[in-house]
Amino acid sequence: MANPNLKRYGKTGLNMKNSKFKPKLITALLLSIIVLEAVSLFLCTRIDKIVHSDLYNYDLKFAKEWAGKYWEYADLLIKSLIISIALTAMAAASIIAYSRKRKSHFRVAFYTLLTAGALATLYSLYNLGCIDYLIHHDLYQYGLQFSIEWASKYWIYIGLTSALTIFSAAIATTSTAMVFFTAGETTKKELPKLTCSTLIATGATAILLSTIYNSLILAFTGLGLTFWSIILAYIQPEDYVKRTLLEAATLPNLATLNQIIQELNFEGKAIYLPPKYLKDQEESKAYIPKQKDDPMPTPEQIQEQENSLFCENPKGMLVKPPGAELTKLFEKTLETSFLRINLQQLQQTMPKLLVEELETAQAMEIANEKDKIHVKIENSIIQNLTEETQKLPKIHDSLGCPLTSAIACALAKVTGKPVTVEKQELNPETRTLKIEYRLIEEEERTEP
Repeated sequence: MANPNLKRYGKTGLNMKNSKFKPKLITALLLSIIVLEAVSLFLCTRIDKIVHSDLYNYDLKFAKEWAGKYWEYADLLIKSLIISIALTAMAAASIIAYSRKRKSHFRVAFYTLLTAGALATLYSLYNLGCIDYLIHHDLYQYGLQFSIEWASKYWIYIGLTSALTIFSAAIATTSTAMVFFTAGETTKKELPKLTCSTLIATGATAILLSTIYNSLILAFTGLGLTFWSIILAYIQPEDYVKRTLLEAATLPNLATLNQIIQELNFEGKAIYLPPKYLKDQEESKAYIPKQKDDPMPTPEQIQEQENSLFCENPKGMLVKPPGAELTKLFEKTLETSFLRINLQQLQQTMPKLLVEELETAQAMEIANEKDKIHVKIENSIIQNLTEETQKLPKIHDSLGCPLTSAIACALAKVTGKPVTVEKQELNPETRTLKIEYRLIEEEERTEP
């Protein structure tokens, strides 16, 4: 059955309606940089023709002293422009990949590549200035006679080359700023990444130029910048909260919800609803029937009472699960919605998310068997919270602890089916939590 949520999502799977990010415009700007620098390369050949052809007609005497300097500057100028073109092309590929996948590493690669390309462009401008100084200073010492005939052509070529190079660097800076401010991420959070990217790009460019220019100063500068940028990438501050504070803030809400369910004598097992049951398909809700054998409501019935705590048709409760916000954190960290991925992808990404990204568990396994999903989590940092939840029978037996609940919310979104927590077992000695979920098929619903 087709996923009804796809109507809200484009090819990238992200809601781009309110986004100002324009990948086509950014790509066009990067292509214009490549064209401008290609024209600059052509103009450099015109300047070279003037130096090694026309100027000899105006009494210039060849000498290794000036020729060696000129060849060195010209070689560095050409190589810098070629490197800049290559880096800009890779930056364009990165921004295209980012527009499709919306993965942060593509955006960081774009910053790094384009910054390095801009630095190479500015270095080519420096070498162009050295060539201009050589022609208008040193060559007169080797017999060159000034003439408006050769000077006018030279000024046009070097002026155009300088203007195109400066314009290329300006476009690169503008493109970086456009992605930085319109890519849909918080500027404050992006600033450390951009700083690290700039340092890495500067360091890599310095190392590259050190090999070309045979300069130890550039080599040590590049290694230093690269080293510190890597250090900064690993020491960026994160927001942490003590485990005891997390438990103190969470348990009272769980206890209150447990008391409400218990006093109102709701006996049914909580059913985590898939997105098609809700108007706001990014939200997570759980339906608790009044009696164990009460029929499951239809999507239309839930949508009519979506904003109510108690449902009348059929009788039950519609609550926000304990793990709803944790599920949103999972999606934010993955930089995608669970609506976009399937169960197989969830089995691959969720263990890495909990173990490596969020560092909330030592190991995690997800296995599916027909309509059953088996999850095993080892050494979770919220084990104490799970143990405390066991003292709240209506929560533990129905909704589950916050982590159990969060995974149930994710499964409901991924599979598009209602999900129940069949059982969860915590072994305090091995610090292992085993959870069994059941997917409810559509034909299982009995009409009231």
